[in-house]
Amino acid sequence: MKPLVSVIVPVYNVEKFIGECVRSLFAQTLEEVEFIFVNDCTPDGSMEVVRKIMKEFPERADAVKFVDKSQNQGLPAARKSGLELAQGVYIAHCDSDDWMEPDMLERMYREAAAYDSDGVVCGWFRDNEPAPTKYSHTGENCRDFILKDMIAVGEMESVWRFMIKREVYSKGIEFPRFNQGEDHALMVQLAYHCRSIYCVDKPLYHWRTNASSITNSPSASSVEGRFDGACANARQVEGFLAKHGELERYASQLVALKLYCMFYMRPLLRKGEGLDKWRKEFPEIKGKVLLNKNINFTTKMEYLVDKYCPVAVVKAIYKWRKRCQ
Repeated sequence: MKPLVSVIVPVYNVEKFIGECVRSLFAQTLEEVEFIFVNDCTPDGSMEVVRKIMKEFPERADAVKFVDKSQNQGLPAARKSGLELAQGVYIAHCDSDDWMEPDMLERMYREAAAYDSDGVVCGWFRDNEPAPTKYSHTGENCRDFILKDMIAVGEMESVWRFMIKREVYSKGIEFPRFNQGEDHALMVQLAYHCRSIYCVDKPLYHWRTNASSITNSPSASSVEGRFDGACANARQVEGFLAKHGELERYASQLVALKLYCMFYMRPLLRKGEGLDKWRKEFPEIKGKVLLNKNINFTTKMEYLVDKYCPVAVVKAIYKWRKRCQ
């Protein structure tokens, strides 16, 4: 039986959470699904949890594939490895510390099949609370809206919210090299090559926020590493749009993307650190921020403070803001 959907699940250091993820996948109401678990050299017992739960769902055993990486390479490389094995008509992604509603794959596949769409996107939960969405385009091709919103880092960039035809991945898609902002670099390419994307205006995916993760408690070196990776991936998006002659069309969205990447340095900037490095990145957006409709007022003001104020003033302003919160 050829699968209708292939779900790619990178696995790394998620022993505490992956059980809920795997059960939600194996319990999907859509039967014609294959599950590809990519072991990205996880140091814990995550893969043992996967195999243990497989025994609870013997009917899914033949639909499970494993990829064992020889070294840890991060999310983009893991997803690419999974894609090489995928046989589904559509490709979906699931982060191994998240989980799905039982009918997510079936709802999304039926929506895609109804319109012979290259892609479909759904709403999501932040942990267990429905996240706000800016779209209400059910029954309409919202590809152009999604692409613009995605480049400008609206709400559309997360790869796990989409189901994309496998054939779209063969249109010269280049997986990003870096692990920060990687969804932007991948999804902009996929959305651009889609003829149509339809929406399921209902939250179906649960995104877990982990307060103890490195993203929320970063060291100075990890902050700079994330900043460098995000900026490199933004340059990849810019290069892709330039290749296709689309720089002018998406110029204002690119400014928003570059500014978004710059704020990966926030944990250091708020201490008055890293300002020299930050101010040298993306000098081309100077003068293009204040009137940009893709950037909110608060972010514009923060940009002005970090860009032009002396270090002592930056530190004083952030200290004052912290006391007021």
